[in-house]
Amino acid sequence: MSTTRSPPQFERLTRLDAHVETADFLPVARLLAYLADTVTLRFTEDGLRVETVSDTNVIGLDATIPVEYDTDTEPVTFAVKTEQFLDSTTFINNPESIKFQIRTDDPEVSVSAGSYLNYVDALEPTDPETIAPHPDVEYTTTAEVDAHELKRAVATVFGSGDGAVYVTLTDGALWATVPDVEAVGTASLSGTDGPQTYTRLSDELFGAVLRRVHPDETLRVSTRDEFPFHVEAEHFAVTIVPRQFPEDEYDPTSEEVDVL
Repeated sequence: MSTTRSPPQFERLTRLDAHVETADFLPVARLLAYLADTVTLRFTEDGLRVETVSDTNVIGLDATIPVEYDTDTEPVTFAVKTEQFLDSTTFINNPESIKFQIRTDDPEVSVSAGSYLNYVDALEPTDPETIAPHPDVEYTTTAEVDAHELKRAVATVFGSGDGAVYVTLTDGALWATVPDVEAVGTASLSGTDGPQTYTRLSDELFGAVLRRVHPDETLRVSTRDEFPFHVEAEHFAVTIVPRQFPEDEYDPTSEEVDVL
């Protein structure tokens, strides 16, 4: 057992038993690998809240995962080492739910699923009020896109340029393009609100985020020229800060692209 001292708010608890659906939890948990070494978790009435910003400040995550409680308790906040947390949770595919249990006299949080049991050290949390996972941006354009189409669009041009992909939102389509590359990834958009606009993202980072999104989800995407790209799924939202734009700027909106 760990000798780590539990956060003081655990002293107010008798016990907390919380169940989350595996399918809701794993996409969020796996995104943490691209964020910070330590992450603050909050069990609240609304669910398991995860708000964090990457150590490089290029990606922010805000998630609320539905929780079913077996116990009555006040909201509780604690931090975990990301690597230890992922080692304890991300391989779980079955059964359908994961149970988190906290006890007053134990500095660890137990993680169980079926016959599996592991422990994660509970650490002093970062003050949630100091975490701002999304830049203060007023987006000009917002639309909805099927996740499987967006995944396919980005995969079409992944790795074909200098590591960056231009993502353009138009009235009816999303384009994924790379300078001097003929291939174009496209996805149909619905409910587009705003003018045609684009941003330039790391294809590796954007691809990693999309791999964690279930293909059957409908995503809400938002951006403005050369500003962050915002993706909202059912239980989480991710904001990706764009890569630096080159001086000899390529304009992805200069040519018309046909949606396949």
